[in-house]
Amino acid sequence: MSKYKIYRIDQNDPVHYGKRRKRMNIMMGLLSLVFFIIYFILHLAFNVGFDIAYPLTILMIVVVYYYFYRKLKAEDKKILTIGDIEFSKTGIVKHLGDSSTDYIYESIVSIELQKHIPALNVNESKTGYRTYILSILFKDTHKENLIVSDRPIGKFHDLSITDTLKTLKKIISAEVILK
Repeated sequence: MSKYKIYRIDQNDPVHYGKRRKRMNIMMGLLSLVFFIIYFILHLAFNVGFDIAYPLTILMIVVVYYYFYRKLKAEDKKILTIGDIEFSKTGIVKHLGDSSTDYIYESIVSIELQKHIPALNVNESKTGYRTYILSILFKDTHKENLIVSDRPIGKFHDLSITDTLKTLKKIISAEVILK
């Protein structure tokens, strides 16, 4: 069906890292609203003219937005690809470095997909998130957590991991949870 990258993030808690990134993206979104309010305060309280306040506000928005964007892009470069995971009709194949592990769907109790890192722009993701946390619970009660990409490796770039798991939900008997 599809093959996706597995990432390594040098953080103790990947869930906390994703929440922090989400907060930074929200701050970038609220940035224009904050500077719009500053513009009105400058205009009304200090009687600064439109020809001075508006270009200064736009310049401040661009500078601060560029700072946040560069900081988030630098963090994205620290995320390393360590392998890939492939979903097929019969099972899951995980490649980490030189090792390869096959799991058949009968040995899996549940597969859970949780949103992780938001995308910075529209081209990075179809669903709005760059990475997801994939949790696989096996019948022998061990659990694997993997950080996987939203976009597949190969020719089907329009098929996200959520689409793959929705299709998988129809095929296999294990529980598939999308959060």
